[in-house]
Amino acid sequence: MLLFAEILRTLSLVILIISSSFYLRHLTKTKKQRKLSLSEFFWFILIQVAFLLFAISLLLFVFM
Repeated sequence: MLLFAEILRTLSLVILIISSSFYLRHLTKTKKQRKLSLSEFFWFILIQVAFLLFAISLLLFVFM
């Protein structure tokens, strides 16, 4: 049962990373066409910070 929970957690993490990267790509294209609204700009910054923190956590997990 614990293995099943771990697989579900990993699968959800992969889906979140893929979907947020597609949305970040969409926001980048939108930013080139027009100025982002306040909520779009907030999500643009938040997704970039989340990717940075995720990369740092992976590096810490690998090297410690």
